[in-house]
Amino acid sequence: MENIILSGMLAEFRDKYSLQGEKNDSLFEKFSNYCILKNDHYDSFDFDKVSTGQCVGVDGVAVSINGILVDDIDEVARLTQSQFDAKFIFIQAKTSTSFDIGDYLKFINTAKAFFGDDESAVPDELITRHRIKNRIYSQAAKMRSLPDIGTHYVYAGDYQLHNSQLEAQIKKEDTWFTSQKYLCSSFRSKIVDGKSISRAYRETKNEIVQRIPFQRHLALPPINGAQSAYLGVMACNDFIRMIEKENGELNKGLFIDNVRDFLGEKAPVNEEIAGTISDEQERDKFAILNNGITVVAKRVVPSGDFFEISQFQVVNGCQTSNVLYKNRLNLSDNMYLTVKLIETSDIDLSGRIIATTNSQSQVTKEAFATIKPYHRTLEDYFNAMRLKGYSYYYERRPHQFDDASGVTQQEIVSAPLLIKSFVSLALEEPHKVHYYYGSLLREYTRDGGGSQLFDDNESPGLYFAVHHIVALTKRRAATTIERDWTYHLALLIKREIAPNLRQGNRISDKNFMQLLNSIDQKFDYAYNKAVTALKQLNPGKDENRTPSVTTALAKIHQNISNKASARKGATPPRATPHTSAALPNGNYVGLLHAINENMLIIKYGPFLITTPLHPGVAIQALGSRVPFVIPDNNTSISFAN
Repeated sequence: MENIILSGMLAEFRDKYSLQGEKNDSLFEKFSNYCILKNDHYDSFDFDKVSTGQCVGVDGVAVSINGILVDDIDEVARLTQSQFDAKFIFIQAKTSTSFDIGDYLKFINTAKAFFGDDESAVPDELITRHRIKNRIYSQAAKMRSLPDIGTHYVYAGDYQLHNSQLEAQIKKEDTWFTSQKYLCSSFRSKIVDGKSISRAYRETKNEIVQRIPFQRHLALPPINGAQSAYLGVMACNDFIRMIEKENGELNKGLFIDNVRDFLGEKAPVNEEIAGTISDEQERDKFAILNNGITVVAKRVVPSGDFFEISQFQVVNGCQTSNVLYKNRLNLSDNMYLTVKLIETSDIDLSGRIIATTNSQSQVTKEAFATIKPYHRTLEDYFNAMRLKGYSYYYERRPHQFDDASGVTQQEIVSAPLLIKSFVSLALEEPHKVHYYYGSLLREYTRDGGGSQLFDDNESPGLYFAVHHIVALTKRRAATTIERDWTYHLALLIKREIAPNLRQGNRISDKNFMQLLNSIDQKFDYAYNKAVTALKQLNPGKDENRTPSVTTALAKIHQNISNKASARKGATPPRATPHTSAALPNGNYVGLLHAINENMLIIKYGPFLITTPLHPGVAIQALGSRVPFVIPDNNTSISFAN
């Protein structure tokens, strides 16, 4: 690729997502799909959900309902039970530095065929999404408005088309979509060149730096955990420029930490905000009639009346921001917005800000999923196990490890990924992993309240172990069918070598380390047996989403195990007992587990550290986070029984 900057980004992207084996064309397709879709669909983006494989004419097709990418009709039924918004996004990616009108026309014609009634005219790779499209339109009575449609033709050159004939041809093709009755409420056609896709990649990493006018502000007194904090007002027009992408679209990636998505223009509170904007007599009162917004940034540099902010999120004010954006052409220069700006890298403080600033609002159950204290315990556990050679990083907040050099995406474990592993192995329902994680959180809500997922009484080791099995399975999967059935294979492996990994079965930390050691030593044996069962099943397309097929696969696997146990020499390798509990030298923070005379017992992941209570150090409450040092002549390390 001739574009040096884009080549560097592609190399970084390849390493981050461990795509070293991808050919350049395929890598650029994944890169383009990621850049265009990731920011607006942070929690639901998956390469497989949008890829079109070998389809001619289009490299990515995304179906989005309420901001969630879907590729399953059952999930469409779940998300369209009440009012909803829908969007269809088409992507074609070319590594060429020149714009090819022939390729562009093939791309547009494929999108046209997708919206036709003749399924035989639709490429085989798009049949499932075509049926999902039909299901969405069949629920038109529940749509807040007709779907949005967008096409993105990506190429590596510099778009400077000055050919009136070609421009007229492109415009003519685009007008087809808007001329179709009841097809869409809006259509956007974009030709994305090398500079634009590079900018989009930086936006996915939250690397955009904004310089904003903030003339009227007050610095708040020092706050523990925050480098600085300000309260003030800024012009609504300046705020719009802050939350827009370079192409003029709303940057939805800035609202990942906000607990609610946009509720729509017809929601009563949003109609009221829009009413204030449209009333010339009320506009100047906007700052006192609206609660304003809260922005958390990792870096804030004030310079007179201007502030430079980077890696920031709008953690409260999603509704206000969306209504302002949708009514941006009606904003006047005398309209101001109250802004609370906080500079912090402390994700615990960020979580508290998110929880408290949204506590007065009705939110979805998944909104506060990763703000619960249990997730801090999970992060500590994953950190502790990393010191034992298990390279996983638990991501409590989006973009938490963007600045961590050398950390690949395979090593980052998000809450949605952990939910998939837990549902597949601990609850033994791998056919549900294609559901949006918010749907799973709602499904596994107990009758008396509370969730079966991330239960405070559940051992964090259970979550770690099921993820480890899934991660090993993903790395080992070599064929398309093995990759499509990863979670089913992982379930069979769990049943073979770690059947006690199930919900409600507490395993002591000492036994957990022995179990983990057994998983590592017996994995290859168990994987081969699981693949044998899958081959005997010989499943059809999308049958990995059917409960009865999960049951059938488990029965086949059990029969194979029974026959293997009856044969001599077919036993799995014996696991070597795990006895070492050493930790590398360094400073740590753990949970105060107990106080025994003048000794502190601190829990760090599966380890118990016994260290002297030094004179003058205040005794904390049990469960408090306390620092400790390794080594120490009087420090001993063990496992909890």
